[in-house]
Amino acid sequence: MRDAITTAGLTPLVIAAHGGELADGLEVRRTFLTTRSVEFDALLVAAAPPPAPDAPPGPGAVDPRVVVMLQEAYRHAKAIGAWGDGVAALTEAGVASDAPGIVLGGTPESVFAQVNDLLAGHRVWERFTAG
Repeated sequence: MRDAITTAGLTPLVIAAHGGELADGLEVRRTFLTTRSVEFDALLVAAAPPPAPDAPPGPGAVDPRVVVMLQEAYRHAKAIGAWGDGVAALTEAGVASDAPGIVLGGTPESVFAQVNDLLAGHRVWERFTAG
C-alpha cells in the first residue's frame, strides 16, 4: 500500500497509538496524540484501534482520538477510504457509509485507487449540498 501511494506521487503517513515501528516494520510517522485531520488531504483506514492507555475516556471500542479525526475529516469534505476492520472505525465515528467521497470495502488497493481519484477534486464538496 505504501508503495502504491508513493508511486502515485503522494506522501503516506502511518498513524498509530504509539511512535516507533509497527509489528510489520512500518514506521509510525504520527501518533493519535500528535496529529489532527487538518494535516491530511484524505484518510485511509485499515483498522479500528482500541483505546490506547493514554486515550481520554470514551464510550466506544475505537480510540476516541481516531473517532474525532474521522469526524473532522468527514466534516471537512475530505475523501475517506476504509477496508476490513477500518470500516468499523467509520461506523463508530458516525460517518455515513453512503456519503459522497466515502469508499468502503474491497481490497486496500481498490480503495486507494478510488480515493486517489477523489483527490483530483481536492475535497468532496458534493457531500454537503446548499440549502
